[in-house]
Amino acid sequence: MKKILWFLLEKFDNNWGYTTPLQKRFKIGDIVKISHFKLYATQLEFGEQVTILETGRHDYLVENSKGVKAVVYQFELKSL
Repeated sequence: MKKILWFLLEKFDNNWGYTTPLQKRFKIGDIVKISHFKLYATQLEFGEQVTILETGRHDYLVENSKGVKAVVYQFELKSL
């Protein structure tokens, strides 16, 4: 049910004028991409696929295919 609601929200909501994407939580093991909202200090590149290793309240520990680990904020990630 949640997936259907998120799908509809993404299709019909303009995110109220905010520039960051809708803040959807990810789970450990999810494969996601680094969004173009990444911070300058983030070592990973825009569009790079990463795997979620640990979750926090507003941030995630992620790892790319080369084994580089980094902590990123939620708004720096997007679904595939």
